Amino acid sequence: MKQIKYIPFLFLLLLGFFSCDTYGDYEIEYSSIHPLGGKYRVIVTDEAGTQVYKNYCEISNTIDGSTTQCWLRIGGYALSGSNAYSINGKINCDLGSLAFSGTNIENLAGNVATSTTTFTLTGGKVTLKGATAPSGTVADAISFTFTNSRFPGKTYKAEGYRFTGWAED
Repeated sequence: MKQIKYIPFLFLLLLGFFSCDTYGDYEIEYSSIHPLGGKYRVIVTDEAGTQVYKNYCEISNTIDGSTTQCWLRIGGYALSGSNAYSINGKINCDLGSLAFSGTNIENLAGNVATSTTTFTLTGGKVTLKGATAPSGTVADAISFTFTNSRFPGKTYKAEGYRFTGWAED
């Protein structure tokens, strides 16, 4: 009878030995413009400091995986290009300094087939852990100024933080 008590113990011991598989760490694949790329919550203001837009700005990689160029878009793809804050174009970026800029970039906001406007973006910068979102989450900060050829003489400033996914942000 005593030997029957050893069988469950041996079974559990063997189970412990065979269930301890160790796997290597998964390799995380980043885009070619990491950590610059992503979705940001921005407020766009005009020269007087009046808020003209509050929504999202997205920075994404190019199809060829360039590390010196990226796409920047404020507003949705269907958003009309008639708004001063609507910009969508391929800009230059520097991953070392997390900076970006562009001069006379074709503005593809609205109808990309008949685009005739351009925008110029200066002073673009992402600061890692440089902002605190409304939820209290520390996030990356973004800021840049831009002009839109559709509205000559007007300069706009966009400032914000990386999208956190929290409802209050």
